[in-house]
Amino acid sequence: MNSFINRWGEGSYGIKQVAQTLMLVVLCFFLGNLPAAWVFAHHGIMDLWSASVSLGFDAVFLLQMIPFLAVLAALLIAARKIHKVRLLDWVCKRPQPAFGKVLFGFLCWGGFLIFTVLLQKLVSPNSLRWNFDPALFFRALFLLLLFLPLQVLAEELLFRSYALQGLTARLKKPWLAILLSGIMFGAMHLGNPEIQEHGLSLLTVYCVFGIFLSAITALDGGIELAYGFHLSNNLFSAILVTSKDQALQIPSILSSDSGMFDMSSLLLLFLGLTAFYLFSKHRFAWKEASLMRNIP
Repeated sequence: MNSFINRWGEGSYGIKQVAQTLMLVVLCFFLGNLPAAWVFAHHGIMDLWSASVSLGFDAVFLLQMIPFLAVLAALLIAARKIHKVRLLDWVCKRPQPAFGKVLFGFLCWGGFLIFTVLLQKLVSPNSLRWNFDPALFFRALFLLLLFLPLQVLAEELLFRSYALQGLTARLKKPWLAILLSGIMFGAMHLGNPEIQEHGLSLLTVYCVFGIFLSAITALDGGIELAYGFHLSNNLFSAILVTSKDQALQIPSILSSDSGMFDMSSLLLLFLGLTAFYLFSKHRFAWKEASLMRNIP
């Protein structure tokens, strides 16, 4: 377990190099947001809801993806040019990525999300309405399939690789590095419009997701499982149901007026996380005790 998250001794990770990488990531993220800022200002748009109405999902989604593509490029440059390591060192300790683990995480969590939607439709048929427009849906699906894998890769490399490994190197306590990197992931979503709607409760959900993904990365020795899970969550959440409290209205299969984060949904979510964890623990023979041992 610790062999993956304790890899900063294998490259150039001095204060200078870390500062250069962080500045490069922040700069690229800032520059990546400029196109959206210019378009919104040009059209007099103040929020994502107005942007969705004025520009449509496709344009707004593409503008939202640019910062993540810029961050991904920054991380690729940083790995080779600043830290002198292979990108594989930020993916796993294995000789090559375990694509089977990506597929496992994607299918298991995707299956759970589909199950929750079917369960909601069965228990409360009127809570979900048919929203399927073939032309809009398949165009959106194409964009999601094209860009979400890159967006998720950028987030996983930043939080489950760079931040988790860096915090482990500094703190020598895997459990604390997992906790802090997860909270950092949650804090990244502070600017999301949904946070303004739901406040601390939704921010807590993002932090729990981040801690969960950091934990399975540490236990599994790589980001593949977390990547598959994260990609599945973003994709299926987008295409299955769109809710009234989403700032960016996606042309999903179904729509709901009840909101995305009612208590029953949150309870089901945490049950799903528990089931996924236990299933993965059994399949991959994880040893949680290793998370509690300090690294020399």
